[in-house]
Amino acid sequence: MIGAVSIISSALTVFFVSLNEHEIIYSDSVTENLAALTANTADDLLLVYADNNDPFLIKSALLRFDRYHHIKYSILYDANWHAFEQYIHPNYLETNPSHDLSEYLLPSQIDPKTLTLGVSILDKTAYSVSIIGEKDNISGYILVAHDYQQPIAQSRYELITLSLPLLAIIMLIGLTTILSTIKRLLDPLVRLSSFTREASKSKQYTMQFTITGSDEVATLAQDINGLLKQINQEIQSNVSKNTQLRRQRETMYQLANNDQLTGLPNRRYVMSWLQENIALSQQHSSNLAILYFDVDGFKGVNDRMGHDIGDKLLVRLGVLIKGMLNSGAVLARLAGDEFVIVLPKLTKKSDAVQVAEDIIHRVKEPIKIDHWSINTGVSIGIAFLDEAEYDLENLINFADIAMYHSKKQAKGSATLFNKDMLKKALRRSQISSSIAYALQHKEMFLQYQPKITAAGEIQGLEALIRWDSAELGFIMPSEFIPIAESCGMITHITEWVIKQVITDLDNLRASTQENVEISVNISSLDLKDQKLEKFIAQLIQQHPNITQHLQFELTESSYLYDFKAANSFCSFVKNMGATIALDDFGTGFSSLSYLTRIDIDTLKIDQHFIANAQNNARDKMVLDTILELSNNIGSATCCEGVESPEQAQYLIDRGCDVLQGFYFSESVPLGQVAHAVARAKKQYQKLDLG
Repeated sequence: MIGAVSIISSALTVFFVSLNEHEIIYSDSVTENLAALTANTADDLLLVYADNNDPFLIKSALLRFDRYHHIKYSILYDANWHAFEQYIHPNYLETNPSHDLSEYLLPSQIDPKTLTLGVSILDKTAYSVSIIGEKDNISGYILVAHDYQQPIAQSRYELITLSLPLLAIIMLIGLTTILSTIKRLLDPLVRLSSFTREASKSKQYTMQFTITGSDEVATLAQDINGLLKQINQEIQSNVSKNTQLRRQRETMYQLANNDQLTGLPNRRYVMSWLQENIALSQQHSSNLAILYFDVDGFKGVNDRMGHDIGDKLLVRLGVLIKGMLNSGAVLARLAGDEFVIVLPKLTKKSDAVQVAEDIIHRVKEPIKIDHWSINTGVSIGIAFLDEAEYDLENLINFADIAMYHSKKQAKGSATLFNKDMLKKALRRSQISSSIAYALQHKEMFLQYQPKITAAGEIQGLEALIRWDSAELGFIMPSEFIPIAESCGMITHITEWVIKQVITDLDNLRASTQENVEISVNISSLDLKDQKLEKFIAQLIQQHPNITQHLQFELTESSYLYDFKAANSFCSFVKNMGATIALDDFGTGFSSLSYLTRIDIDTLKIDQHFIANAQNNARDKMVLDTILELSNNIGSATCCEGVESPEQAQYLIDRGCDVLQGFYFSESVPLGQVAHAVARAKKQYQKLDLG
């Protein structure tokens, strides 16, 4: 009897121990898998947030919970614990019918913020909470509710249902064969119990219980082995997914922080890096320098050689300049052809200047890309952190302003920021923001300067824009025209000038009493603006008789800057019936062979040659050559900047067709054109032409 009781007691003990261990293992696996599922979903949602936060992708990510039958619901919170999305499992809806969806979700007495990250078990429900994002950069939270009691109860029931018959058989056999089977039954159960405890404690789910035979204990061991194997497979699957997600995060980090063309750090990275290091520099009273630069003539490289060559040039420059910097410096590409170099822990400001000069000197050397040999350079602006009062925005702005001065004064140079530049930058900003107002409120106006032929007749007038600002005073065209070009307002000014010339045309003809030609200056940026051609075409359609009175002046440098666009514009103008003049001729750095490939009517010789011809033999020789060249190719010549009778007489003797300058008349408003024309003719009469 004692033996039977012992057998029964032992069997029941082993059974309940196994059942308890089974529940512990199963419970642990449920909570671990729930935590892993929540974390993986949080990582998936982070990718969605990074990709424009698409609501459809968010819902799609949550619908993956349909595969897990014991999930009740899930709630998404933003970084401030405000719920903005929820998911309820269809099985949970079926088993708990209610008209109010809020009854399915988190009970009101539970505050989600009080739940610890990971898994918490409250009232037979497992709540898993995970951060979406990183701890120092939280994008939100996800809460997943899992039916904790029901799957464990079901597992317990299945285990009991499976084991009770076997247990009954074991006890029956034990009663009849106590002496022969007691050792065989108890020993494996003890070992199995010890094994389950070890597996539960060590979390080593790769362990397998070794047993021979096919009795109940062996079957139970096989079931436990199978359960452990399944748990291990799930864990390995989660490890694989986590590894993949980690690699994806690393790839995303590279995409977010590195320029895809050059591989250099991008604007986002360098600004974040600067923000951190500025705080450290201020804390330790150290200094750093910013070298802000862009590539001189880069747009021309793109236009003439193609964007592929331009991209390769940027990559080559990145490699070249990075190789010149020490290990602590940071070279980043901000956008387009704009780069920035950060020199941290700067001890001497002269070191930053030396780095800039070394870079400028090195980049001046021709760079060979494919079959091209590219001559380029960089214009650098230098600013220091202490002068920017340890403010990032000031630091970048100061370096940018200094770079602007480098490009304006002499490309391929470096400029140190000083506070006087702020005043100039402020004036540029004021001018830029006032252009539209000036056009609308008639602050801009035209003056006209007569052009007289070698025979003393008025050939035409050049329209010259002036600006008298109520706020800024009189602004010279040499100041506001480059600013208008840089801020995208130049075409608006050009259109206004053309329209005003057409408005003034009848008065101009009446004032000159001749069939005059009015010259309008065209910017290099106008040449590439298709809207300007459409604007001119519409005006000519409205005023079909004006083309014979219009001449468009293009500078030689703008023509050479984009030969294709300039030629296209010239063809358009010629087809419309107007004429073309090439302004500032002789100042461009190019072969004269291009003159045979363009259709121009007039060469306007730059006033530099006129002013120096009397005192400089070289300028005189160049002037004579240009006049002879123009005559040989059949183009008319116009010499501007004529300020003395000696200059006028010399030019007429050398075959110049048209003269323009202060000797004859300065530029005057519309109401004084008749007087200016009369003066020009009077001045012509004073010439001693033999």
